[in-house]
Amino acid sequence: MSVKNYSKRTSGGVKLSANFTVAEFACHDGSNTVLISEELVALLQKIRGHFGKPVTINSAYRTAAWNSEQGGAPKSQHLLGKAADITIAGVSPLTIAQYAEFLQPGAGGIGVYQSFTHVDVRAVRARWDSRSGSEKAVLGWPGYKEASELDKAVDRLVAAGVIDSPDRWKSGNWTKRAVELLIIKMAGKV
Repeated sequence: MSVKNYSKRTSGGVKLSANFTVAEFACHDGSNTVLISEELVALLQKIRGHFGKPVTINSAYRTAAWNSEQGGAPKSQHLLGKAADITIAGVSPLTIAQYAEFLQPGAGGIGVYQSFTHVDVRAVRARWDSRSGSEKAVLGWPGYKEASELDKAVDRLVAAGVIDSPDRWKSGNWTKRAVELLIIKMAGKV
């Protein structure tokens, strides 16, 4: 995927995906040029879809002058339109990082800060923890695991009001087939 060059003035409202526009990636110095990686947009859209909540982009593309003023790294991925510092209301920066790690385990940059998560789509892998105020390299952000089909089915039944004790169903006391049969039986409610 490539990095595209946009004009904030003429293309600010252009939708890049279901939930992101060009203006959200613009540099905060008021400049017109906006560089945006298509791969970054796809990553952010996956994160948005997974958490089901808006992703706020605090900083994405940065001009060299703005990056320097903000204390950014001289070779920051923000300069290339390949990085975003993001938050999601009600979701911790670490939780976002763990999901981003799941999405891109072998490449990209993921940094956890006190109030936001940095994600980028560089070709190599980089991970760091800056929650203490100083950056420390880390091996990664494990912890996220995809929900099993059984857990997803139980969650649908709980949402539909069919069952009210999801832990009992997820504990392994019931087989996947039993849940599938219950879903089929209750199809009118699910």
